[in-house]
Amino acid sequence: MRLIVPMYHRASAGRYGNAPDVLDAHFAHIARSFHGVMPGESLDPERVNVCLTFDDGTRDFRDVVYPLLRKHRLRAVLAVPLGFLQDGPRNAQAYCSWADLEEMIGEGVVSVAAHGFTHRRLDIGTTDLHAEIAVPQTVLAARLGSAVESFVLPYGRFTDDVLAEARRHYRYIFRIGGADNTGWDGPLIYRVDADAMTAPDALFARGNLLSYRLRRRWNVVRRR
Repeated sequence: MRLIVPMYHRASAGRYGNAPDVLDAHFAHIARSFHGVMPGESLDPERVNVCLTFDDGTRDFRDVVYPLLRKHRLRAVLAVPLGFLQDGPRNAQAYCSWADLEEMIGEGVVSVAAHGFTHRRLDIGTTDLHAEIAVPQTVLAARLGSAVESFVLPYGRFTDDVLAEARRHYRYIFRIGGADNTGWDGPLIYRVDADAMTAPDALFARGNLLSYRLRRRWNVVRRR
């Protein structure tokens, strides 16, 4: 079985995003060609399984990405740093509000993952790992009324202590790794960079699929 987890950020053209029309065509390609899954769901052994993940919870996710997901009947994991969530008038917000998350979860389109409290690197010795890893799970679950089983490592950085703390609280731990996966049971779930795509189907070109598989093997060998 094969599981690919694309990593996206903004719904705008640039190094850390894709223009809305590119995302629209990209999602159409995924809906036609692959089996969409969320963390822990059964994988199709006959098809490539794809789990979409978006980082940071910026407002353009709610305004642009969420409608596109609904249009193509897709779902996504939204990784949110707890300290970035906002309340108040939407026209003043740079990030999703609690009400946005409640709506998107309620529609069955989004699963929320913790992404730290302040989105700081966790591999720096002065970082309070309890505050950045454990607290977001507790607060998100209580406020949203649903379990939070996924943690997305900010910047993909970690140490053995970071992983140990994350594993105490979360079932699924995502990192950047440029690799595919064979299932949900690994100690880390690798993601591939899907920002700045050159074409809607570029992520799944034959050469890229091969490179993801080779990179997975290399990551396993070096235990990263």
